[in-house]
Amino acid sequence: MTRENRRRTRVKAGFEAYVTVGDVVIPVETRNLSLKGALLTGCDDCLAGTNCELHLPLSPGIRIVVDGDIVRHSKDEIAMVFREMDELSFTFLHRLVTLNAEEADEIDDELLHVFDKL
Repeated sequence: MTRENRRRTRVKAGFEAYVTVGDVVIPVETRNLSLKGALLTGCDDCLAGTNCELHLPLSPGIRIVVDGDIVRHSKDEIAMVFREMDELSFTFLHRLVTLNAEEADEIDDELLHVFDKL
């Protein structure tokens, strides 16, 4: 998918995180993040169509928690689309993506025009 077809700016991100699928906890690493999803490595047994939760620790006691679905699975990585997160997790995710974006202003512009692209 080209950048022009994407709905959100993606930033490179090599953060340690984990995915929960039911009661199973799977360590992963983020390859990239956006406000709408993530590309992850380390979840070899995660299948497309699976509901999961991404936990991204930021510091002791502080983490981003996002409910989502695995939309693509390959040998080396999975793509997750975010469905729901609480306000605090969104605030942290927004800040994390903005700080790592080449064009930070684009992130806020995406929020202003979120319904234009639906």
